[in-house]
Amino acid sequence: MYMLFMSTVHDLAAIDLNQLVVLDELLRSRSTTLAARRLGRTQSAVSHALRRLRATFDDPLFVRAGASLRPTTLAERVQAPLREVLLGAAAVVNRSRVAFDPSTIERSFTLSCTDLAEIELLPQLMPRLRAAAPGVDLVTRFLGDDVERAMQVREVDLGFGARFRPLAGLVVEPVARAPMVVLLRRGHPELERRLTAKRYAALDHVLVTPRGLPGSSVDSALEPLGLTRRVVLRVPHFASAALVVSRTDMVVTAPEGLARQLAKPLGLVALAVPFALDDTAFCMGYSTSYADDPAHRWFREQLAAAAREARARAERDR
Repeated sequence: MYMLFMSTVHDLAAIDLNQLVVLDELLRSRSTTLAARRLGRTQSAVSHALRRLRATFDDPLFVRAGASLRPTTLAERVQAPLREVLLGAAAVVNRSRVAFDPSTIERSFTLSCTDLAEIELLPQLMPRLRAAAPGVDLVTRFLGDDVERAMQVREVDLGFGARFRPLAGLVVEPVARAPMVVLLRRGHPELERRLTAKRYAALDHVLVTPRGLPGSSVDSALEPLGLTRRVVLRVPHFASAALVVSRTDMVVTAPEGLARQLAKPLGLVALAVPFALDDTAFCMGYSTSYADDPAHRWFREQLAAAAREARARAERDR
């Protein structure tokens, strides 16, 4: 075993590990120009490193596809383990350094989320980031059904949503819970009488489904009552659903905090759901390779705190 270890180390001695940093950035950016800018190097230096990488791996690694680079099958296969290796190396170095100080970091975090998080969480999260870590930037992305893969290969740093598939290499942690309410326009005929489960089910519904799939916790709760509803529109975002509801007799069932923020500017009314419906649980997901990253851990803590603040605000506004 020792001889095998020494043989492996000897093989690594012939490789400039800085090249692996370049490969990791090229897999992220798919551009030598952008990779050079992010790494603080010249484009020619990045191109030279890519030539050496191709010789090391005995593979082209990337082929030109228009203005961007398309990774080969081998490059795609090494992407996730490469990032784990680099993060592990950074962790070894960082253990000998002083305690983490968010005010000193310069880093861009990418958050995969729907507009629910953008509307409810960002007004709470951004002041925290700006005050504690002015060098931190945040980018949000909507990935729909591709979110778990993006988290696995660290195309995004963190995902926030109602559910994530339990895949290998992912950590999923609960963050917050929110009751649901029914949004309908002012002047809606249903406001003239008490909303019951049967009347609710008979309405035309908008379903917000980031993954584009039918069904939800609402449909599961209606089933024991012998009721089904007709979903006439499925969209991935709550804001567009609320806008449609404001101009039609359709309704949408949405998390309370978000619903109350949208209600006033769009002329909507929020009603309690007229049957037993569990609160919606929200969680965050990320690659296991980020678990011990001090900056990432700090960012997760800020997101969780922002979610708690958003929930407290919704309760105050009720």
